[in-house]
Parts: sequence; structure tokens; C-alpha cells
Amino acid sequence: MIRNTAIKVLKSTFAIIALMILSLSAVANNGFDHILSKQQAAQDLSFYFKLIDEQHGNPYAYISRAEFKQLVDANIDSLPENISYQHFSSLVVELNQKLRCGHTAVSIDTQILKTATEKSDFFPYPVSIIDNEIYIDFEGGTLPLGSKIVSINGITSQQLVKELTALTVTDGYIETKKYREVEQKFGYYFFLKYGASPEFNVDSNLNGKTSTTAVQGIPGNQMMANNYMRPVYQTNERYIHFTHVDAIDSLQTLVLTLNTFQASPEWFFQKIYDQYAAASKGAGVNNLVLDLRNNEGGDRRLLNFLYKMIAGTDLVDPSSTSTRSLKITHEDQLMGINGAVGSEEVVANAEQYLEKYFTSNAKGEFVNDTQNWHEEFELGFDLKDLKFEGQVYVLTSGKTFSAAADFARILGQLDNVILVGEETGGANAGRTANMLLNYSLPNSALMVQVPVISETFQNKGDKNEKGRGVFPDFTVKKTYADLINKQDAVFNFTLDLIAHKPNLVASTSLGQ
Repeated sequence: MIRNTAIKVLKSTFAIIALMILSLSAVANNGFDHILSKQQAAQDLSFYFKLIDEQHGNPYAYISRAEFKQLVDANIDSLPENISYQHFSSLVVELNQKLRCGHTAVSIDTQILKTATEKSDFFPYPVSIIDNEIYIDFEGGTLPLGSKIVSINGITSQQLVKELTALTVTDGYIETKKYREVEQKFGYYFFLKYGASPEFNVDSNLNGKTSTTAVQGIPGNQMMANNYMRPVYQTNERYIHFTHVDAIDSLQTLVLTLNTFQASPEWFFQKIYDQYAAASKGAGVNNLVLDLRNNEGGDRRLLNFLYKMIAGTDLVDPSSTSTRSLKITHEDQLMGINGAVGSEEVVANAEQYLEKYFTSNAKGEFVNDTQNWHEEFELGFDLKDLKFEGQVYVLTSGKTFSAAADFARILGQLDNVILVGEETGGANAGRTANMLLNYSLPNSALMVQVPVISETFQNKGDKNEKGRGVFPDFTVKKTYADLINKQDAVFNFTLDLIAHKPNLVASTSLGQ
């Protein structure tokens, strides 16, 4: 990861004006209803392959170069003379998933998506996917809570699950992240795949009775601004904030919810300190529940002081790292690096960083045999008075990704930590991430995020199957009864563990 001092966000008037012109040009020429010619689409697919082939840190971990090139060529050969922007974007997104890299993403240009969602109608309700079936996870709408979706606009539930999960990204062979992504943003993924609709004809089943209901669409920007209408189980205040602390006095337990690591270390530390310091030293607090289920990662420096809070020592998490190039190419289509505008200064700093840490080996690869990235991220905070001495329970889900999945893997190796939930969405053995390059395809303006640095973790833990996430000690999955009763199965199971209910043993595995 490039240090904050190495990359600065360019704030010059020229850069801001240039970006505005590029964005306005993209909207004018490549709106969501825009049609691409076969030549334009082929050019974008070829450029996409070039980006992956030249800049990606480890693109062929799960598919060979020959196989991936064959897929790209097959897509080019099968292009029609004209293709809609929506169809083309789905095509590239689905092709991109074949890499099985959760940090390699294809997305719609922000301005194009904003314009499209302002005038387009989305399916309005969040859903839960249980045993590969789709259920309404919302109260107060046209469809009752718990209604099983049979079809929407003639598209069967099985087809929806298969085609919408194909638009997501995940590390390796992890499936949990795909399902959780579609659950959280069902209306968005439906829109990407099938387009907008002012009305959705829904066949559903509730208590054995099948019915057909006309569901009115909702403007996409309204739904997204309301966090996709929020599933009923996420009504607790702790799901709304970046961080939140609850106390359960009867169980002598604190609940620390961390919904993101996308924050400045100083702000994050102060936020945690203010909420946690006094509460953790309260009388009789013996258990800490750390909820990472909605945490998709961010700045790994945050792991330092969180680890000290729990382990009482500095975090040591070495990894073998490599990159396939020390140069940043195709600058004409480079929009940014790690969120900073892709200026000459930013590119130069990125290349200097790569040249500093990576050297060529006998095979011509650029490697850094062992790098403890956290050594560079010392914040200088004194955390001795924060160390938690009791039992720690870490809650995980398929949304636990990137730095959050790292943290689950690291904490899971401590004797006083128990993981509860489901397999994380971030790989346990390694991944390609860190320096993230963001490119715009020349004709469609689709955004492609390309990670540069590949890591193989040295401290993998016991379960280190290639392409799998961090597995919990207790696997707990939502059931239909949990949905209907508005129960948070993972959280409730954890509280039962703390209460030492005799029917809970280490081999327990509940539902899906």
C-alpha cells in the first residue's frame, strides 16, 4: 500500500476542471442508453485485456493467460454490429469475474450511473437469499416480509441468483461474498442486468399461497440514498454508524461494531477511544463482541491499534509480495491511483514506491520476499490502557472483505478469540490488492480497477485452502425462521455462547 506521504490528492484547479470535462463528456457521449458499435466494443475489450495482462499483479492465479485471452477473443468475435451500453457493461463485468480477484472490479462511470439512476426505476425491496431462494426482507411494502420470489418479470428466482451473482466479484472460490453483495444491492444488480422498469410483475409464495403482484419501481437514486431501504434485521443503530459500542450488562459484554475501515487512522482511533475506553474498564466486562460482518475493508493501519487492544502487542503479519511491472502505463486513460487523481506526480510517486520495495529475481519477476506492511503504519498511540483481557468473539460474513478479512484471519489465531458467522469474502491465503489503479475504457467509459501488488500471507492459520476465505469456529447462517421473526441469527448465537447454554458445542452448524 502506498503511504499517505507518497501519494497526495491533487487539488489544483486545472485537475478539477479536467475531471469535470471528462465526466461531462462521458455522460454526453456514453449515457446508459448509448449504443456502441462492434468496433468500439472490441477496442474496449482489447484494452481491458491489455490492462489486466500488463498491470495486474497476479491476474492468472485461477485462470491461465491462454484461457482468459480465449474468453476475451470469444467475446469480441460474438459481438453484434451494435451493442447497448447496458449489455456491454454486463458482458465486461461477467468476463472480469473469471479472474476471481475481489479487488479487480469493473463499474459504471459515476456520472453515467448518477444520471441513469435519477431517471430510472429500481426494484424497491431488499431481499435475503436462503438456500438459493430469494425472500423479501422488508416490511411495509406491497409484498409481505418473507414472501418467496418465484419470478420477477418472468425471470425465475434460480435464474436471478445465477445471473446476478455473476455480476459480483470475489476472491477465489468464495461464494458467500457473491450472495451478500446481491442481497444488499438487489435492485441495483437487477438494474444492471435487466434494465429499469416502472413496474415489476412479481410471482411470489407465502404460506403455500402463490400470487402475482404489480410492484411499483422506485427512482434508483432515492433507493441508494436510503441504503437500499435497509433489511429488517439491520434496524439496530449500530448498523447505521461507522463505529458503535453497545453494552449488555446482564452478560458483562461489550459489542464493538466496525462497519468500515475506510477512515483516517486519527479519526478512527479517536472515535474508538471515546466509545470504548471508559466502557471497557467498567465493572465486570468479561466479553467483547467485534462485529465485522458489514466491513468491506479499507486502511490496514487501523488494524494496528485494534490488534493492540485485543492482543496487547504490536501486529506482525508478514507476507511474500510481488508485482509484474514497476511502471504505470496507459496514463492517457488512467483516472487515479488509490483515490488520488492520476497526475504525473502521482504516477511518479507510485513508480518510485515500486522500485524501492521490489527487485527483479532470476526469473525476471519483481519480488519482495517478506514484507510486514504494518511496520510502516505505526501511529504512535499509547494503547496499554486499552488492552482487553477477556474473551473476544469476532462476527464474520461474506461482506467481511479485504482488510476486515485480514483482521479476522489474524485474530482467529489468538487463544482468546472465537470466530462466529460464515466464511469471509476475503481470501485466507493471499490476494492481489494494495496499489489500485483506476482506468477508464476509451469508448464506454467503464471504470476498471486494477490491483498491482500480489500478497501471499505467511500466517495463514490452519484452514488455508487456495481461494477460500477465513472460516469461523462456529458456522451460523440465516434461516427462514430468522427472517420471519426478524432475528439476527449470528448475533443471537454469539450471545448464547457467552451465556454458556449447554446445547451449544464446537461442532455446531446451523442452517444456511
